[in-house]
Amino acid sequence: MKLKYIYTYIIFLATLSCQTRNEALETALQLAGENRSELEKVLDHYSLNPADSLKLQAAEFLIANMPGHYTLQGDLINAYRAKIDADTIGCYLHHKLLDISFSEINWLRKNSYQEEDVKHIKADFLIHHIDLSFEKLHQYSWLKDIPFDIFLEYILPYRFANERLDLWRDSLDIAPQALEDLFFLDNTKYIMPKIINDIPLSKPITKINPQILSELHLNNILRECTHLAIAKNLTYRIASVPSCIEFIPRYANRNGFHQWCKIVFSESKNTADMEVSYQTAKVYQKTYSRNRVIIPSKGEYIPDFFLNPFYKDVSDQYLYTTDAVIPVREGLPVSLRHAYLCVFNNLTWQPVDITNCQKSSAKFKNIGKNILYLVTYYQEKKMRPMHFPFILNLKGEIKYLVPDTCTRQKITIKRKYPFNDLLHAFNKYLQHLVIEASNDPNFLTPDTIISQFDTSPVTYAQGYNKTDKRFRYWRVSNTTTHPVYMAELSFLDKAGKPLKGKTSPSDSLILDNDPLTNITLDPMKKIIIDFDTSVHAAKIVCLPRSDGNGIYPGNDYELFYHDLNGWQSLGRQIAPDYYLEYHDVPRGALLWLHNHTTGIEERIFTHENKEIRFW
Repeated sequence: MKLKYIYTYIIFLATLSCQTRNEALETALQLAGENRSELEKVLDHYSLNPADSLKLQAAEFLIANMPGHYTLQGDLINAYRAKIDADTIGCYLHHKLLDISFSEINWLRKNSYQEEDVKHIKADFLIHHIDLSFEKLHQYSWLKDIPFDIFLEYILPYRFANERLDLWRDSLDIAPQALEDLFFLDNTKYIMPKIINDIPLSKPITKINPQILSELHLNNILRECTHLAIAKNLTYRIASVPSCIEFIPRYANRNGFHQWCKIVFSESKNTADMEVSYQTAKVYQKTYSRNRVIIPSKGEYIPDFFLNPFYKDVSDQYLYTTDAVIPVREGLPVSLRHAYLCVFNNLTWQPVDITNCQKSSAKFKNIGKNILYLVTYYQEKKMRPMHFPFILNLKGEIKYLVPDTCTRQKITIKRKYPFNDLLHAFNKYLQHLVIEASNDPNFLTPDTIISQFDTSPVTYAQGYNKTDKRFRYWRVSNTTTHPVYMAELSFLDKAGKPLKGKTSPSDSLILDNDPLTNITLDPMKKIIIDFDTSVHAAKIVCLPRSDGNGIYPGNDYELFYHDLNGWQSLGRQIAPDYYLEYHDVPRGALLWLHNHTTGIEERIFTHENKEIRFW
């Protein structure tokens, strides 16, 4: 019975997004139940005086779009709120910011329930907020002639996410003197984005007690893009500068997502960029007003992201987009209604767009180019491929990656993640290292074993001992004027087995078998490795400072290729060296190398003309 109610409610809210303003307003009043009288008080209040016609429109806008907006409540999230509220050091602004951020933290959301605005909001609260918002509209010079629809969407809303409702406009305002100074500027409307961060508020700004943040494990929250976007958005709204939060749900060529705050200008578009340089398939905007969403059929699973009516697709405002039509292959369920456009992110396929399935195809609109995609569908909540993965190139052309299992090839893999110029520079510096050896700890008459390292393997440097001499002490010197960043130094015997030595505690990180730890070898500095007895090192390998995404001896790897049934294994290997070789890889396939030992940064790739390209 409970599941039936939830399904009916989802359908009801989805249908609401397709209604006209008057229809949506009446639906909201119906959803309010016993709270309907409070909402009608607001409408009646602004219906008495013709001078309040704009305020009446504002009230209708807020109420018509109110269903689906809510405050998160629950023992855990309220305990966090109480701890922050009890802080006597931090100011209201920072308390408010954290309250908004709380509602974006997944582990707090999972332990909370929703208190719907439409059922709980009071008339006095809404009237007070609307009056104060209009007061700013007539008071601030930069709002002169602002289009009313921008005012409604980007200045008027009383909430930011799913925080507690409060009269924040009473508590946060521009300092009177600062406001007075702004009126002397003829171009205030245009320079507001540049000066807003310097405008003092009417109340002192003090940060929350760091001890409380530490106790609640919230220190990292303050540095995340989500909280930074919330902070900017709140700051702009305090000054009645139209703003919103936009976001990339999943990057297309790396792990993670991104959010940022954008000022909404009345005169021009694209005045703010995404603040990122990573490939993007889709960009969305968080809105107060409702947007059209997919209506699920009975029993159909659709991820929550695509049922959220407060996400608006703004991809074409940032990207050179195109449409892609993907055939529906034979043999799929007849009842297939929706298809999902996915990118590879966090070691799995992540949906970033949804569309209705036609009989023979699925069309996705306004998607990013030069990206590798997979179109999927859900069957009993399990994602399944609808077609082969494909590359959408810059010309808007589609290339399907169909594995040719009858034609196999040998490939050599040196990394599981894209290489970059910084990593290349770190490796190039290693060629200036010199290795000397001696049986005298003072190196009075040392032998030079390696005068220059070979960095052609790209991801590491190596050198060979051309003598058969054995030495106890081995010395590493930096002969350049530039610091050399070393992660690991391995001495191998003729059989390729590592020799165990020791060095000073300050330099021991180069012998800890961890490519993510490193030391800085300053110019003219030397490091001595003591093996306790004379040894013969036939080969010496040095790893530069890196991201830990190379191939490392002893790690357990597995290579996969993708077909119409998903990922298929080509076998696991314990890496014997700093590279892997696979001999039976289907041509034309999409590939993925997974490290079972450690790490979370892995990218899918293709192999063509003996070259690997990561996507």
